[in-house]
Amino acid sequence: MAEQKVYCASAASDVYRAISTVLGRERFWAEQAPEADGVISFVLADGRKDESRIEHAIQDQVYELRYFGRTLTFRLAPAAAGTDLTLTSDDTGDAPELVSLLLRLKASVDFGVDLRNHDASRSVRYADS
Repeated sequence: MAEQKVYCASAASDVYRAISTVLGRERFWAEQAPEADGVISFVLADGRKDESRIEHAIQDQVYELRYFGRTLTFRLAPAAAGTDLTLTSDDTGDAPELVSLLLRLKASVDFGVDLRNHDASRSVRYADS
């Protein structure tokens, strides 16, 4: 299992909204991420696509989904004037990707900034993919 953490100065409700809504996900994670019947249709900058089933969702606390064959779990905990966010994957090799995803999420919710480069040729193994 891979696990990474980040502190967000934003409230848990804002962080949860970023990971659990179409608009939120498209601001930091995917080029497209519509959802229907508990399945998110991800389209990433490099063209990869996945039908990711939402496995578990508790508002402002937990958001878990099957994502490209592995389970990603976001756990939110209130912290002094913000949120501690832990992201785990059942794939032990995911640590670099988790760090990138968390930092893009933090930039989006705390500063309204999209750190992605939106360049399909620079997406795999780039922190700003």
